[in-house]
Parts: sequence; C-alpha cells; structure tokens
Amino acid sequence: MAQYEAGDKLRKLKAFIENCVGDEIAQTLTAQMQNISLGLDSKFLGNGCELMRMRYHARLTFNNFPHLAYSPAVLFANVGAWLMDQDPDREAAEVLENPVIEMTTVDDSYSTIAIDIEFEEPVSVTEDAAGPVYWRGKQWRIDAYEIWVAETLGNFTTGRR
Repeated sequence: MAQYEAGDKLRKLKAFIENCVGDEIAQTLTAQMQNISLGLDSKFLGNGCELMRMRYHARLTFNNFPHLAYSPAVLFANVGAWLMDQDPDREAAEVLENPVIEMTTVDDSYSTIAIDIEFEEPVSVTEDAAGPVYWRGKQWRIDAYEIWVAETLGNFTTGRR
C-alpha cells in the first residue's frame, strides 16, 4: 500500500477533480486543510495501529473558473460522486457536514468557486526503529497497513456451561 499522508482524502479528491476539469482549469485550483482536530483513541489492528483519527475542513478553491466553458453543475456532481464512491467512512463517521459551495461571479465568463468539505480519516502507524513518531516507548512511521480480518472462527469456549 502507498505511504499514508495527512490529508490523504483531500489529496485524492483534488487529483480526481484536476483530471475531470483538465490541465488548464486545474491550474486555477488550490486545496487547503483547516480546523484540524485529533481524536486520540488508538486501536491496535494486528500489523499496525490506528494512532488517532484526524478530522479537518478541506477547501478547494478555483480562481477564474470558466463557468461558460465547463459547467459548474458537472464540477459539483463530480465532487459529490467522488465522495459517495471513495469516502466510505462518511456514513460511519459522527455527523460529517455535507459539502458547502460558494460561487461568486467575477465577470461574464469567470467565477470564483470555493468548495468546503469536512473529512475524517485515520492516522495509521507501523512500528519502525527509524520512524519519526515516538509513542509508548517505541518509534513508528505513519503508514497504511494491511488489516487482517478473520475468515473463520476456530475452537473457542464461552465460559458458560
């Protein structure tokens, strides 16, 4: 799996939108993370650990978006479609706000569009003697890892007779 990065969902959404709108329009797009909060509930999951959950507001901004050449409705539909397809944690997370869009007309051909989206994602770590994160007397690196899920249940007892 690829190296985990803070703001992974924002990075992936930005790349998707850049692909949708094309190179020329993509040059007017900026992305920012704001209002970051950390949920400090760690979970050991076999090959690594979910150290915490990070919640943040993402802002995608297009300056001089050519609203006559590329329909803003198509842009908004692609943002919504990506969120529904690629962010399965949205439904499980505690009340993530729906995206909010501000569109301000600059002139007859261009607008400024700001899309605000709330995200939540895990910050995952694996033990690494050279890792930059120091936690519980060990060193870790920020990384995605494979989570093992039991496919069968072997011999066990409930303690009840």
